[in-house]
Amino acid sequence: MIFFLLLLLCGSTYAATPPAEFAEHLIESGLKGGYQVVIADLNKDGKPDIIALASGMPDLIWFENPSWKRHILASGMAHMINLAAWDTDGDGIPEIVIAHEFANQAKNSVGILSVLRHGRDPLQPWEATEIDRIPTSHRLRWADIRGDGKKVLVNAPLTGLKAEAPEYRGKTPLVFYRPGVWMRETISEENEGVEHGIYITDWDGEGREAILTASFVGLDLFRLGKDDKWSRTELAKGDPAPWPKSGSSDVAVGWLGSKPARIRVLAAIEA
Repeated sequence: MIFFLLLLLCGSTYAATPPAEFAEHLIESGLKGGYQVVIADLNKDGKPDIIALASGMPDLIWFENPSWKRHILASGMAHMINLAAWDTDGDGIPEIVIAHEFANQAKNSVGILSVLRHGRDPLQPWEATEIDRIPTSHRLRWADIRGDGKKVLVNAPLTGLKAEAPEYRGKTPLVFYRPGVWMRETISEENEGVEHGIYITDWDGEGREAILTASFVGLDLFRLGKDDKWSRTELAKGDPAPWPKSGSSDVAVGWLGSKPARIRVLAAIEA
């Protein structure tokens, strides 16, 4: 699969009439196995840059705004699957955690997590430091689980450590890491089968971000309480088809109306 990275620029400000016009700008073509695009300011110039993760390439690349010049963040990253960017040290440039050496089946997946840090010149390749290995490490997201502005990294592996196709039976872990310490801490091992999607949201409106997961057992909500204990709430079972076609594959949160009467809406891909 060849991935084409495109930039769509709005040609006019929003108005009901006439409709906004967009122009297509080709930034790069031929990114083999294009899988994820992340927006972040990587050189502290106040402009959002584009990170392009392509699973079929050994290089993680980014494009500098506004020239869209191509730079290499890291090399030798085989089978990249996901990354998350957040400024953990407050210097104005994010640290990047990336999951690589991925495979769908745990027995074939190393599941390396590495932290990328910039040097004096962020335009040059960044330093990579391995922090953990969990087979099928798949979805990485930053979350403010305590509401104190200090985000942690959430890692949702695709399957359990012994799960095999086509059933993928077994408990599936959900873990997190505190920046700097990078020690794996367990959120839950209650989900089962393929845990394909996660979504970070302030579910209670109290500043503490929760984690929504989509798996073979449906949609579930994980929240860290004020007692520092995690709770799991089943929201929906998803597709009722027999295993392994059951549950949900991905989830997102939206809202209808305005405060205080707005209504929360969940959108899911099933299964």
